[in-house]
Amino acid sequence: MNASILLRVASVLTLIFCAEHTYGTLVAPIREPEDAAVFMAMQAFRFKIMGTIRTHWEFYRGLSILFSVTLLLLAVLLWQLGTMAKTDAARLRPLLASLFLGYLAFTVLCGRYFFIAPAAFSAAVAICLALAFMAAHKN
Repeated sequence: MNASILLRVASVLTLIFCAEHTYGTLVAPIREPEDAAVFMAMQAFRFKIMGTIRTHWEFYRGLSILFSVTLLLLAVLLWQLGTMAKTDAARLRPLLASLFLGYLAFTVLCGRYFFIAPAAFSAAVAICLALAFMAAHKN
């Protein structure tokens, strides 16, 4: 398989990851009363940080949305790299290596701190990037 197709696959996987993460962040219901109590406590406790008042909930929600935006950006970037790989894939190798290392870190962190699904998506994208890196060498 050539680098362009692998990068497009990585882009679509990242877009699916983004959609699932965003859904989980913005729409997923709270199922248990204990969950609701934790989220209410996160929203209730305010503290001063860097000259402003924030809650743990604002950090939690903000970082979750920030990660969704990052995934969307990565999906677009991977798609654009897929287009560029059609004409000069070899020049993309340093970018592919950097993205591979980033997705490898995503895989480890998702597996350690979150769930198997985001770890699996990250691992699948990392594999696509490693294969694209190897395929780009041939061009």
